[in-house]
Amino acid sequence: MRHILFSLSLSIVLVGCGGNGDSTKPPLSASSDSSTSSSVAVSKSSSSISSVLTATSSSPSSQSSVSSVASSTASSLPFTFTSNSFVSGANIPTKFSCYGAGVSPHLQWEIISSDIKSFALIMEDYDAVAIAGHPYVHWAVYNIPADTREITEGATLNAMPTGSQQAINHDDTYRYSPVCPPEGTGNHRYYFTLYALNTANLAVDLNHVLERSQFEALYASAIIQKVDIFGSYIYR
Repeated sequence: MRHILFSLSLSIVLVGCGGNGDSTKPPLSASSDSSTSSSVAVSKSSSSISSVLTATSSSPSSQSSVSSVASSTASSLPFTFTSNSFVSGANIPTKFSCYGAGVSPHLQWEIISSDIKSFALIMEDYDAVAIAGHPYVHWAVYNIPADTREITEGATLNAMPTGSQQAINHDDTYRYSPVCPPEGTGNHRYYFTLYALNTANLAVDLNHVLERSQFEALYASAIIQKVDIFGSYIYR
């Protein structure tokens, strides 16, 4: 998250909440660099998706890597979301932060349905709300082809799935913005949410930042299911 200037009790504090890739970033963090895979699965019914998804996405206090709501239909789709770069619920390695190489993490998923026409991905820092006043979007990818099941490590710069579109984030870049919690702000949780959509060409403004709750409210009718994983990072 880029640097943010705000005032509180007549004091002026300059705080940076995300990776901007410049040469002024702090020294290398000492957070854990273990890299193993993790897995979650959820199902949603499209009939109740608008109110349900907005509610689950606006809950920064949740520690769970699974967002789940009972389906109002008899059937549901198994939907798993994993990463070889970090364990969901555990620390994100320094390699994927602004204190390290700042590369985008590996992501992969499994779901089977002929109704799915594309996927969308949004990554947010929930714990930035206290600093920025809203969840901080680090990465947004739309119109990921329906047959895609993986985004490789470091893909944001040159190897995104063909046809996918990276939208602007809160750092004003059209790519993955590495995790970068500012010193003194404690542990930050970064949620990666994947949406299975019923449209192949989502009409979305790539020049406008959409938080997860905003995306879910605007495109509720297009969302078949969603799944998320999260990793933590703290400046040490």
